[in-house]
Order: sequence, then C-alpha cells, then structure tokens
Amino acid sequence: MELDKRIHHPHDLVMASRNTKPEPSRITALAAFEAVMTAGRTLDDCLEQSADYQNLEPRDRRFCRRLVTTALRHHGEAMLALRHYVPRPPKGRQQIASLILQLALTELIWLDGPSHAVVDQAVRLIRARDQKHLHGLINASLRRCADDIQNGKGFKTNAKAGASANCPEWLKTLLIGDWGPDQADQIMTMLMMPPPLDLSVMGDQQNWASRLGGVALPQGSIRLNEGAPQTLDGYAEGQWWVQDAAAAMPARLMGDVKGKHIIDACAAPGGKTAQLIAGGAKVTALDLSEKRLERLQSNLDRLSMTADVVSADVLDWSPPAPVDGVLIDAPCSATGTIRRRPDILTRKKSPHIRALTELQLKMIRHAANWLKPGGVLVFATCSLLRAEGEDLIKIIQSDSGLVPFPIDAAEYTGFVPFPAKGDNTSPQSDDADHALRFMPNALTMLQEDGMTQGNDGFFMARFKRI
Repeated sequence: MELDKRIHHPHDLVMASRNTKPEPSRITALAAFEAVMTAGRTLDDCLEQSADYQNLEPRDRRFCRRLVTTALRHHGEAMLALRHYVPRPPKGRQQIASLILQLALTELIWLDGPSHAVVDQAVRLIRARDQKHLHGLINASLRRCADDIQNGKGFKTNAKAGASANCPEWLKTLLIGDWGPDQADQIMTMLMMPPPLDLSVMGDQQNWASRLGGVALPQGSIRLNEGAPQTLDGYAEGQWWVQDAAAAMPARLMGDVKGKHIIDACAAPGGKTAQLIAGGAKVTALDLSEKRLERLQSNLDRLSMTADVVSADVLDWSPPAPVDGVLIDAPCSATGTIRRRPDILTRKKSPHIRALTELQLKMIRHAANWLKPGGVLVFATCSLLRAEGEDLIKIIQSDSGLVPFPIDAAEYTGFVPFPAKGDNTSPQSDDADHALRFMPNALTMLQEDGMTQGNDGFFMARFKRI
C-alpha cells in the first residue's frame, strides 16, 4: 500500500496503515456528551433517542453510559485537569477537541482506563471529526496525564474545590443557604457517588436477593452494584422493577392499600404505581405526558399488572368519585436524583424554583379535594431543597382541608432522616412528625462486599383529609 505523501506525523503513518475508525461505544459517548454539554439536552433523552446507542452490544452500552455519566459527574474536575495539561483548551469550531479530551481524561483518572487504548481512541475520534491537525495536541496531553498516573503523580484538583468543582453555582448557593456550608459540602460529595441498581420485587425478598446476587435492604428493596436489568433473572417474567430504595418510600407511606382506590398523580414511569398494585390497590395512574405513559404501560404489561391509565393535567382533572388515597410525586428540581442524572450538574441556570413550588402547592390543594373524609395524601419531591419540602408544607394546612398524619419510625426502617427525629440542635430542624427528609446518605446499612451506598435525595410528607 502506497502511503499518502502528505502524511508527515509519525502517528499518521501508523493510522494510515490500519483501520482508523473509533469504537462505536466511544463515538456514541462523544455524541451524547456533546449534546448535553453544548445543547443542554438530558442524557436519558440523548441515549433513548440514539439508534447508535440502542444498537450497541449490552456490554458496550454499559461502558458508553458509564463513561458519559462519569464525565458529567466529574465535568468540573475534568475541566480543571484539561487546563492543567492544556492551558489554553481549544474553543469555537475546535471545541470538540476539548470534549474528547474531557472524556479521555475522565477515563484515565476516574475509570482507570488503559492508557494506550484511551489515547488511541481519542486520536481516532478527533480524526473522525475532521480535525486531524489537533491529534498531536490530544496525543501529547493525554500521554502526559498517563505518565503522571503511572509515576504516582496523577492529577488532583485543588483541595479547596473538591466535589464542589462539579456543582453549578446556583446549586451551591441553594444548598449552602438551606443547610449551611459544612452540610452542603457533604451533600455535594455524596452526589458524586455512582448509583447502584435497586430493585422492588414481588415475592420473597431474601430469595430474590440470593438469586440475583444482591443485598436485601431493610425497607424491602434489593441492591446490586450494577447490571443490565434486561439480562437479569426474573426480568422477562415481570418479577421485579428498577426503583431507587428511597423512591420506593412514598408509596409505602400510603400504608395498607388493599382494596382501596389510590390515585398516583405524576405516575410515569410507573414504579410507585406498580408498588400500589402489588399491595392490592385499585390504581388510577395519572400523568400529563402521553409518551411517559406509554413507558408506564409497557412496564405494567411486563409486570402483568393493570391500572386505569389517564393522560391529563392534574390541575384540570378530577376523579368521578372521592378516593381513598392520593400519591403526588410532584415535578421538581430533581436535585435529589443527580447521582443518576448527572447532566443536572451542567445546567448553568437554576430551575425556576418559585414556579415549581407554586405548581406543587396547587397540585396538593387540588388533589386534596379528590379524597374521601379520612383519606390519605402523600406528597413527595426528589429534591434536596427546603423550598420544595419543609418550607412548602408549612402552608399546606392553611386552606387545603388537610391535617398532618404522623409517620412512625417503623415505617422507614433502614433510613435515618435529616435532621434526625428529636434533634433540635440544627437551626433548620422543624421536628415535623409527618415529614421525612432523606439526604443521599440516609440509607444506613453497613457496606457489604463493596456494595455502593447511597440513595436518591427525597422529601415526603403525609396528610389526612378532615
């Protein structure tokens, strides 16, 4: 084979003599990372709508998602690393080179990727994006990083920055304002934890924990370090569904639902609906998004469950007759789900918290009218912010016809709420016996066999209709 005489760089000679196409998993990872970082799309949306991602082999899909989620989770630290090795990172039309470098640095520093493969694939990626003139920069900077790691130096971010380097200013400000600087630092550190795979099961929990090689959590879930759900025992037979251990708690606070009519407002993707059905309830699953309800229905079909599925706006809809219970897992900032949705960390602007809290309050007031006398309403948000929790419930009783329904400690076995019950040392402590605040470390089980700890951050409160 006669090589192109225009090739001068030694790496060009090697690349020109062999297949130079990057691995599909890395091409897909770069596309998703680029869409999140430059277009503000959510990672789940990018991957769900990516035919390339869906066509990857299961192992490659897991690698792709792991690489992108880790890069998003550590994007602030990765940018500091990039500036350490490339003081003037490429911008403008050449910004793709900076994104490739961030992915590669993430793989080297936080995923312990093999240096030869990481550098080689990064060079292939930049060549595939028609910016061959930058492959020398990428090759040299990544090899410097790899050499530092091999020599025991490695890249370490400024100790004063820590995990906060990855958090946007709006989130830092809100967390510090709500919980103080020390607690805010702890929360931000917890948000860097990769999430495990939690399952809600039908049947014997211990039996399924043994079959799946997981750990039985005190509140009833099964925890695995990781795994592709579709490949696990019992998935096709509909014996369990994926649901974070903390996310399973609001439905549990409904109590004994056997034979009762419960409305699951904002129901999609259906984990809480499935819990209520498994408990013997007649469930109306309500959600505004028809697309999300399609996913809910698909999940129910796999589980061989039936619900009355309704596409409607909570504020414009009412049941034909009063019901026994309402569960509202309301739209919110989703700050409690950052471990699973690290793209939230890349948002430069704060969500409209005031608009969200106004919507949440309207939902509660309207849904309160759906209840029979003595009916139960559980309100929840996957938020770490007081505005979407403690501050909100202070005004619910004024004109909603609801009264607090105390929560017993036995109902949240395995979790330690924040502040702990009876702890009046914190200025933020409300000591509300009908509300629970779960920080990302609320699940207190001991670490076993390297099992990843943590849970989604949640606020939940329970009321009765007078």
